[in-house]
Amino acid sequence: MLVAKREENHYYTERNKTRKPKKNNKNKKNKSNDKLKFLLCATIILLTCLFILLRYTYITKMRLEVSKLENEKNQLEKEKQEAVAELDRVKSASKIEEDAKVKLGMDYPTDEQVVYVSIDEQGIKDNEDNKEAKEKDEFFIVGYLKNMMDIILKKF
Repeated sequence: MLVAKREENHYYTERNKTRKPKKNNKNKKNKSNDKLKFLLCATIILLTCLFILLRYTYITKMRLEVSKLENEKNQLEKEKQEAVAELDRVKSASKIEEDAKVKLGMDYPTDEQVVYVSIDEQGIKDNEDNKEAKEKDEFFIVGYLKNMMDIILKKF
């Protein structure tokens, strides 16, 4: 019985040796497919990383632009404050008075230079009535000219 068992083992080992090359062909195809899948996944990951980096560069660029604009805004605000301070200095009554006296040679008027003017209220009312009458006359003339133009245009 021992001999028979040895023969059976020998038969199985020969049979197993013949099947191995068939499995190697399938393994080679599977390995090439696995390599393609790996390369595809690696490419997708690389493209995703590049896209993310591009977005970060865009964000960085926008932040730099914002910081430049904020610096420019701060500078313009300082210039505005300086201009307002200069305007207040120039607008002050004491500065105007000083410039008038020193640069233009002006001075307060004396009693001989002061002239008083009196206005009566009747004269003001008469002037207002005259203005209204003139406006009515002008309106009448404009209306008359319009009527004349309409008649002329109808005939032609």
